[in-house]
Amino acid sequence: MLRVAVSGLKHGHVRGAIEIARQDPGVELVAIAESEDEYRADFEQATGLDVAYRTHEELLDAEQFDVLVVCEEFANRGPTAIAGLKAGKHVFVDKPLCTRESDLLEIAALSRDNGLQVGVDFSMRWSWGPFSVPLRDGAIGELVSCFIAGPHGLAYDVRPKWYFRDGLHGGIINDLLGHGVDFVRWISGEEITRVLSASAVNKGLPQHPDFEMSGSVHYELTGGATMLGSVDYLVPAGHSGPWKCWLVGTEGDAIIGERPEMRLRRSGEDEVLVDGSNPGPEWKAPFARYVEHLRDGIEPLRSTEDGFRTSMATLVAQRAAATGETNVDVPDV
Repeated sequence: MLRVAVSGLKHGHVRGAIEIARQDPGVELVAIAESEDEYRADFEQATGLDVAYRTHEELLDAEQFDVLVVCEEFANRGPTAIAGLKAGKHVFVDKPLCTRESDLLEIAALSRDNGLQVGVDFSMRWSWGPFSVPLRDGAIGELVSCFIAGPHGLAYDVRPKWYFRDGLHGGIINDLLGHGVDFVRWISGEEITRVLSASAVNKGLPQHPDFEMSGSVHYELTGGATMLGSVDYLVPAGHSGPWKCWLVGTEGDAIIGERPEMRLRRSGEDEVLVDGSNPGPEWKAPFARYVEHLRDGIEPLRSTEDGFRTSMATLVAQRAAATGETNVDVPDV
């Protein structure tokens, strides 16, 4: 039996992990901590579950468990994960893992020194899982360049208000682009080595003029390929904004657009449509796969080290956007 506890209910993403824990007979949901009355009351009313603690410190002191799920404000996720690792817990963190490079380095050191697993809720290895099969098998040859875009609706009226408090969000690139970075690293087999350029724009939300509404990064990968990533909170209200991607290789290209399908075009061959609308059982939600890895020894789609490398790539890009630096190396974690 895998025993799971939760620190933070500050984003709706955490409810997916909690529901997985509740539905899995091999998982025991031990306890939940949340510091803000608003999130406590809303969660208790919606689920009927008791939120017994207010802080992760209280939770760690009082309960015995194996995994700490973290969904605090972005800036507080790193310190909470560090506290969990110091207490000997595996941790699973809603993205982003943290907002400071120093926190990431400490998390990585604690994980390695103590043999503890760290999961991060980057989702594209699952949501785009069917597309990965031909790409990882070399259907377009070696990656030359790619463009990936993640447009989002802000939904300001229901967005957690801590997003807009000074210092808690940490920037739009680190917030959103990790999904795309993780997918490109996975299907190409290459690492992000350098941030060629990065920018973030504080425009489109006059009531919070310092909040970043869009961001772009130009990366270089180990084999010389490049990745251009763009994310925003500018999708008009009432409209959808699914992720989009265009991958160009030495033997063809692949396009993922509005529909849950990928157009695969190999040189000299007819276009092939890869259906992604009904992923098979192998493409499970990140937390479900994380649980299976810890409890049953099933190989994860993304390792702890993968999560660290993706997180470092977005943190360095966020820093470059803030400072205006170009050609910034992405260090090893």
